[in-house]
Amino acid sequence: MREPYTEMDKLTQTKLALISERARKEPKLQFTSLAHLLNERFLKECYYSLGRDRASGIDGVSWKEYGKQLDENLTKLVARMKVKRYKPQPAKRVYIPKNEHEKRPLGLPTLTAYYTSCNSVLEL
Repeated sequence: MREPYTEMDKLTQTKLALISERARKEPKLQFTSLAHLLNERFLKECYYSLGRDRASGIDGVSWKEYGKQLDENLTKLVARMKVKRYKPQPAKRVYIPKNEHEKRPLGLPTLTAYYTSCNSVLEL
């Protein structure tokens, strides 16, 4: 089990707190990119925070399969994100039972799209 807050966590939390404060004070301000906050270490923590048994998205890649080359995958992903070349794949559409007679749609994002959205959990 890892320490609850590493030095990187503290630094990221501080940066996010500053951004959040500025967004509250200047509601019309538009942030063009928060990619400078993302790095392999932060995304690795997001990856490990995911459920290992979650359904795979449209690409069919499982948590375990992605993790086989995790460091390489994260390095490539961060590089694409920093030059604004990362575009998440569309979500896989499945239908789950709503009741006995109806079903409702459910979108399953790819693993990469799911954990890259981890930063939104930190809520600006």
